This record gives sequence, structure tokens and C-alpha cells, in this order.
Amino acid sequence: MDVTPRLKDALIISAGGFGRSVYNIMQSDVANGIDWTVIGFLDNRSDLAADTPLPVLGDPLTWRASPHEEFLCALGQPAQRRRFAAPLLAQGATFMSLRTGLHKAIGVEMGAGCLFEPEVRMGVDTRLGDFVFVQSTSVIGYDVQIGDYTTIGSFVFVGGGARIGSDVIIHPHATILPRVTVGDGAVIGAGAAVMADVPPGVTMIGNPAKIFRFK
Repeated sequence: MDVTPRLKDALIISAGGFGRSVYNIMQSDVANGIDWTVIGFLDNRSDLAADTPLPVLGDPLTWRASPHEEFLCALGQPAQRRRFAAPLLAQGATFMSLRTGLHKAIGVEMGAGCLFEPEVRMGVDTRLGDFVFVQSTSVIGYDVQIGDYTTIGSFVFVGGGARIGSDVIIHPHATILPRVTVGDGAVIGAGAAVMADVPPGVTMIGNPAKIFRFK
């Protein structure tokens, strides 16, 4: 009798450009074909089906999760990740973390559903919440804490001891200096140099970074 464990079916939430890019990364992950295999996308935009390398199997908001499935949410905006993950989390679905090419030091802890593009470097004793995304070539220092659903773009530097809240967006080429705190829901603009604590919910731009007020 064959007792070979069944591979998990991996489904990518979003068939957009980011979702297809994540699928491309997953093809070179060491777990591909050993722990799981990608079988398709979940997306409620029917017009995307013609451009995907695998079929769009259904809508993530109405999909009925099975125990042999794992999910990866490939949506860059924190609010969208929360929205489309929530119905599956309510069913007890499992969200995988993708760590292809991650340079991870000792003592790093992370929650479920995290996604790292290649060549991200992470210092010792860093702690991340659930559904954190870090894009390629960013550097996270030692003793950094990052909250749930935060997105960090490419070429970002986060200094040691920094505290990044939940639902934060840090755009590419930004710098967060050591021991700075960034409040929940803040947005850090591209190329910004953040030298002081950031209140929740504000947008920071410039070098040195200052609060941008919409008129």
C-alpha cells in the first residue's frame, strides 16, 4: 500500500501581476513539489483568466477551504489582504509563508501568511506578525518588530530596534533609522528618510521625512 504523503494544494489569492510574479517565485522554492504544488489562482476578476499560467479556480470570498489546501495571499495593499484572507481564516484555512531566497538570521520569528521576495536580509531576533510582505533586496535589522499586514517595498532599510506597526506601507528605497517607531496604518513614501517616530495613520515623504497633508 502506498503511504506517500499527499502534497498540499497551494492556491494563490490574486491572478493579477503580483500574483503571477509570486507564482514565478514559487517555482524555484525548495518546497515546490515536495511539500506543496501550486494548482491555480483565486480571483473574482474573470477577465484575468486568459493571462494566467494556471487556471483561476474561483472567488476567494466564497471558496470553501479543504484540509489539503494551503493559501498564499498575493495582494500588496494591507486592506485587500485583510479583506480576502478573512473568509478563509474564518474557515480555519492554512496560509503558508513563502521564504524563497530569504537570508534569515537566528532568532527570527514570523506569523502565518508572510511573503518574502528573493534577496531579503533579516537580522537576528526580528519578530514579524501575520501577512507581512517584504519585497526584494530589502534589509531588516536586528531586534526589529513588524506588525500584521504590513508591506515593505524593495530596497528598503529598516534599522535595528525599529518598531513598525500593523497595516503600514513602506514604499521602495525608504530608510527607517534605528529605534524609530512607525505607527499603525502609516504610509512611508518612496525614498523617504525617517529619522523620528511616526504617528499612526499619517503619510511621510522626503528627506528628512515630514508629514504630508492632503489639501
